[in-house]
Amino acid sequence: MSRNEKPAGRTKYDDVRQRGFSDRVSVEQAIDWLEAHASRLAAEQVAPDNAIGRVLAEVVEASTDMPPCDCAAADGYALRSDETIGASDYNPLLFEIQNAGDSLRPMGAAMVAAGMRLPQGADAVLSFGASRVSGGVLEVYSSLAPGAGVERGGQQTRAGTKIHSTGHVIRPQDAALLASLGMEHVTVAGQPRVRLVVAGAKPIAKSQTTRDADGPLLQALIKRDGGVIESVISRADEREAIRRSMAPPGPDVIVAAGRTGVGHDDEAPLTIAEIGELAIHGVALRPGDSTAMGRVAGIPIVLLPGDPLACFCAYELFAGRLIRRMGGRLPELPYAVREAEVRRKIVSTVGFVDVCQVRLVDGGVEPVGSAELSRLASAVCADGFVLVPAPLEGYAPGARVAVHLY
Repeated sequence: MSRNEKPAGRTKYDDVRQRGFSDRVSVEQAIDWLEAHASRLAAEQVAPDNAIGRVLAEVVEASTDMPPCDCAAADGYALRSDETIGASDYNPLLFEIQNAGDSLRPMGAAMVAAGMRLPQGADAVLSFGASRVSGGVLEVYSSLAPGAGVERGGQQTRAGTKIHSTGHVIRPQDAALLASLGMEHVTVAGQPRVRLVVAGAKPIAKSQTTRDADGPLLQALIKRDGGVIESVISRADEREAIRRSMAPPGPDVIVAAGRTGVGHDDEAPLTIAEIGELAIHGVALRPGDSTAMGRVAGIPIVLLPGDPLACFCAYELFAGRLIRRMGGRLPELPYAVREAEVRRKIVSTVGFVDVCQVRLVDGGVEPVGSAELSRLASAVCADGFVLVPAPLEGYAPGARVAVHLY
């Protein structure tokens, strides 16, 4: 299926609740659709202190040398190194302490703080701990090499040097360096405005009570991926409520959780089909096979299952990828990956990409629970997860697998 082609057999007027999932699209096809509709947002300029966590939209180069001149690397006394030759515990040399703003006089020493420009004539800095002052005179007990205690101009970076490339996420230390270089602003990618619609979980058996786990989960994930929560709409579990929640304007992306299956009360896919385009309903992913995707008024929408673990897995592979891509981040899963040996068989279903929760055991991994059970507790107890490709029925003990670490 090409990126712009709608999966075969789907029309705007189908009652998707009755169709079932006999024609689920592959995970790769779903990603292709997302990539085709992940429009990069316009860049903007922000001050370095407001850029932390934002994504660079252009290369950043140093505007000046850092530091701009030779300066003290630590607090101490600036002096001429050649005048310290011969100093020892038995032969302390005496230096006159003078004002730091004046040119250094012969056998003169000026008190300086770390980062301060050296007075003219000085080429070394003696730390306070290696010196002694008596009667307004500095006693030096060891000789210094030229440049000792000095940070040379341009030692950290030179003007014109590339500091970071496009796509880099600004960290606190990056913002500090940019500010130190005197940069008043940097150009960063726009942040996707995300409308979160929580349709409401179905009642828990016997108790008939519902608790919203999807809302807190998705808000945290969206913020992690650089999205800005435009609004949160809860309990949108009926068709008219869903219709109102999808009405533009406002967001760049709509992420909805719950009521995405084939039951009589799974209104979300049918509503999207009526008011916009339901491009995909049903993906060969476990847990998360009731995931759907489409658009309303040009705004991409990802419908996630209401079950918390299925919601989590589908978000990471689909909705999160869309948000990351639109905000200039790398679209891949934001986890460190480590290869490990399977200790106990990992079971999967051929034809589905399985997200298998695993724990680390003696340098290897073993499954925490079956993806078919779709229970959030398995992810809480897990150290990470393994993606089992659709053609495989799992991994036998001894196989080497890539583990995405939480």
